[in-house]
Amino acid sequence: MLDAVDENAELDVALALADRAVTLLGTGDGRDHDVLLRSLTLLLARHGQVERAMALTEGLDLDLSVAQQADIVGELARSGDTDGAEALAHAITDRRAHDRALIDVVRKLVLRGEQGRAEAMARLIDDGWAQGEALLAVARGMARHGDLDGAETLSRSIACRGTRARALAVLVELSEPPRARRLAAQVVVLGGWEPVLPVLERIMPRSVAVVVDQLTS
Repeated sequence: MLDAVDENAELDVALALADRAVTLLGTGDGRDHDVLLRSLTLLLARHGQVERAMALTEGLDLDLSVAQQADIVGELARSGDTDGAEALAHAITDRRAHDRALIDVVRKLVLRGEQGRAEAMARLIDDGWAQGEALLAVARGMARHGDLDGAETLSRSIACRGTRARALAVLVELSEPPRARRLAAQVVVLGGWEPVLPVLERIMPRSVAVVVDQLTS
């Protein structure tokens, strides 16, 4: 029920459900308790009650606490408050949770068309894999808005080979056949055939049958 209450619901309804959930939290523990707590904190975040949501995570063990804090950031970003979500992400001290939270904010910015801000935020992530995931989201957004050249340049800056291959595979799907074939060859070198199999038949007719023969021979 808590998960079904979106940000458009009346605040008093959301808070009444939150109060009921807090009462229920005091009656149990274990997995059900943790699931209910997560749903409660996300509900509060969706309705601007971020301080209350964060306070509920303080009594948890460290790993669970920072994971739920990252979830709160993601929910806050999805509700539209990307400024608040970014500030909250930077306040998370655990590096992995911090990076995951920033990835969520970057993805939301991409959906809003704020590609420049999204890329700048992605560059703030130190971990190579996490930064690649954020840049992948930005590259997808750029490509889908028609900036294929910019998306290709950005994709090539991704350090992780597998993530770079996935980013270039998006461009294969959106490019005209000559460019798509060039990019597909590079994707295969980086990440094998799998990322480009769905579009091979369009850019190189009968190529899928050839690949299958090679893989099964």
